[in-house]
Amino acid sequence: MFKIIAPILALLGAIVYQLELPRMVRIFIGVGHTAEPLSSFPYTCRRIYHKGMEACEDMWLSQSTRQLFLACSDPLARAQWMPNMLHFNVSGRGLNDAIVVVDIDEMSPDKLKPRVLETPGFPGTNGDGRLHLVGLTGVDDSDGNVRLWVINAKPSVDPMSGEFSDNSKVGGNSTVELFRAGPYASSLDHVKTFAHSQIATPNNVAPVGDQGNSFYFTNDHGVTKTGIMGHLAPVLGGGDVSFCDDTTCKEVARGLKFPNGLAKGHDGLIYVPSSILGVIDVFEPQSNGNLTKVDQIDVGYSLDNLAVDSDGEIFAAVITDTFKFFAANNDPYGKDAPTAAVRIHKGLDGRYKVAKVIEDSLAEVLPASTAVVHDPKTGKLFFSGVSSPFVGVCEPK
Repeated sequence: MFKIIAPILALLGAIVYQLELPRMVRIFIGVGHTAEPLSSFPYTCRRIYHKGMEACEDMWLSQSTRQLFLACSDPLARAQWMPNMLHFNVSGRGLNDAIVVVDIDEMSPDKLKPRVLETPGFPGTNGDGRLHLVGLTGVDDSDGNVRLWVINAKPSVDPMSGEFSDNSKVGGNSTVELFRAGPYASSLDHVKTFAHSQIATPNNVAPVGDQGNSFYFTNDHGVTKTGIMGHLAPVLGGGDVSFCDDTTCKEVARGLKFPNGLAKGHDGLIYVPSSILGVIDVFEPQSNGNLTKVDQIDVGYSLDNLAVDSDGEIFAAVITDTFKFFAANNDPYGKDAPTAAVRIHKGLDGRYKVAKVIEDSLAEVLPASTAVVHDPKTGKLFFSGVSSPFVGVCEPK
């Protein structure tokens, strides 16, 4: 039976691939987009340069404590060490990755006091205490504290010798780290390390919230960490969504094309962007952690992280020129790239509506963004990028 079914499945896969390939190309090169400069939008934007706020791949805003948490690194190190992009030069990895926090209600051009949060007791790799940051998200708890889930893309180490393994062959040893912090945080309490074979190429986390420490996460390359298939996984649909609780992890959705920074909506649904296709798959969680796909949103841009604001609106950082985006990542101090943000809203008719809220087509101010956060209280938009040496802030005019 398998000898009969296998060729049929291969043929169906090839047909689907051929149908989706033109869309992938259009999304990659930005065909069909109307490029607009910042001056077309009702915002005043500025750059913030601060030594601690560089290469911040992701952000999360705590509404209860009014703290903006950023997962930051070294702009030049990203091109050397980032397992999600199959960069495995261990000796070139950033050695000062840190979670940085800003009290946004006390933030002004002449009064910026970001705090680099210490992580006492966190073991790191071989006891070095270091983080290697990718995605970050959190939950406001009823006790006034916050819980932060962080993707720690640390290198693999030989358990016998204690030396670094050849990560280009075995891949990184990524984990999900859970921390706790309070208002005006100066440090993070390490709660738990989630380590499992299913946590292979994690990109970001969506905490369940009402089920203890449970969470969904995306493996942007699935469980394939290296090699030719690692490079092909985003195009061939090797990505997945997986679910972890305090005891184990399991795959709950597969066949995704570079699933990126997912988010849990206020409606309880899980929103998963696929960067390669420019769509967001919408899933309904089941009581056992499994997911049922209920919808798909056509955004039409290459997507990175999603963020849900306190009003339940979904904001997404989008890449409008992929060539310039990667050029800026490889030369973060010498090149800029255009960026934009879209808002996804579900209308009264139950249909999703996508609207561009801002664009910097000339790359005048905003970073080559991988994250955007909206604060409904002030109307501000915050932008950061995986390799950008600055962050951006936009205020309504």
